[in-house]
Amino acid sequence: MMTPTSHGPRLATAAARGQTASLDARATVSGSSSGATSTGRTNDDRQGLAAIAMLQLQADMRKARTVAELGYFIANESRVILRAQQIVVFGPGVGKSLVVDAVSSLTAVDRSSPLVLWFESLPKALQSSGNFGKICEFEASAFSGEFADVERAYPLRHILWVPWINKENSVCGGMLLARTTPWSEQDRPIAAYLAGAYAHALNAVQRPKVYSVPSRLLTRKWAAVAGIICAGLLALPVPMTALAPVEVTPRESFVVTPGTDGIVKSVEVEPNAEVKAGQLLVTLSDTNLRNRAEIAQREVLVADTKYKKSAQLAFVDARGRHEMAIARSELDLKIAERNYARELLQRTEIRAERNGVAFFADKKDLVGKPVVVGEKLMEVADPLSSEFRIELPVADAVVLRDGAYVKVFLDSDPLHPIDAQLLRTSYKAAVREAQQFAFRVVAAATGGVSTAKLRLGMRGTAQIYSDRVPLGFYLFRRPIAAARQWSGL
Repeated sequence: MMTPTSHGPRLATAAARGQTASLDARATVSGSSSGATSTGRTNDDRQGLAAIAMLQLQADMRKARTVAELGYFIANESRVILRAQQIVVFGPGVGKSLVVDAVSSLTAVDRSSPLVLWFESLPKALQSSGNFGKICEFEASAFSGEFADVERAYPLRHILWVPWINKENSVCGGMLLARTTPWSEQDRPIAAYLAGAYAHALNAVQRPKVYSVPSRLLTRKWAAVAGIICAGLLALPVPMTALAPVEVTPRESFVVTPGTDGIVKSVEVEPNAEVKAGQLLVTLSDTNLRNRAEIAQREVLVADTKYKKSAQLAFVDARGRHEMAIARSELDLKIAERNYARELLQRTEIRAERNGVAFFADKKDLVGKPVVVGEKLMEVADPLSSEFRIELPVADAVVLRDGAYVKVFLDSDPLHPIDAQLLRTSYKAAVREAQQFAFRVVAAATGGVSTAKLRLGMRGTAQIYSDRVPLGFYLFRRPIAAARQWSGL
């Protein structure tokens, strides 16, 4: 494995030479001796800066203390030197498989995400094709398989696989470098050098610590006692719990929506202002609808005149009685069109249907905005009637049961938890704010807690309690689930 002290500046210089090739070409065309000298100095300066950047990257990498910190650092801090738009870092998983440890610009990796599952399928496909242990460039569509829809939606089409080789000459990890342009031969030595440094760093943070154990603890007697104690502790019943983010939301809110298509002309209330039933909230532009209603009214007058004329003619001519029936039908039609135009004109004024507080972001976001029928503009809710909305991850859905006990810790007052009870939950998980699949759980405060102290919009953490389970299952539930998914037992 190459050491940073002996090869780092040389490879960084090579990278800088490749990145400044266009500048050298322009300097050659100029043909002047002074220009050539200036270009040479510029190249030397850039090569020196690239070498410093390479050494600084390795110095910062040594500060990582865990595998998670190392993976996050590699995924986000290596993109400039490697000239990648996105980096996916792989670490050792179960057996000889690799799992995604970090992705550029993401603070957490969702194992159930289709994109992450596609990423994890790529090393397996490379292993099957015999390119697992060497640097390999391929198109995103080369190994789509069952993730064809995800692959087609992925914008970075040129991918470079860079494996990490440990001292045993086996792959201990790797990274996928993705960008929109093809990879050049100048990028490969830089990636190979950093791969060696990253493999060395991964081995350092994974190295187990050696502790001295008293010899008396190694006897069979103490081993049996320790085993009995551990078994007893693992059988100890404890309540199954799960933590999830929570937000205080209105219990029953009225969603303000337009009754007709149009453009928001003005918003008559301020955000978080109290409103009364029937109070004007939003006004839509009514120029076209007002003119339409005026034209419909005049058409009614014309149709009424024709009807009266036919009625007078009916006294002296039989043909007039026939025309009177037609004129009456036309009059009824025009009256219906006028009433419809007036109704649309009235819908340009949106009013509150109940007392409460108007919740929306900013008036400037609404004024001048084109809207359609049913589009949400704001909410009107009673601030004294609130509930807790909890986003429970799919992996923790085991705690869901009817009437489960919930303890809410608000960020504004974490020392005084609020007792609550689970009311309902969504039947299907959906992608939430953190780009994770989660069930939406609703709970209500119990024990005489005044909801007046719960300001809408407060956030915190909710702890949901379920049935009592052995401590061993509580501690190893996730490893057991992962083992069953991997083995299929």
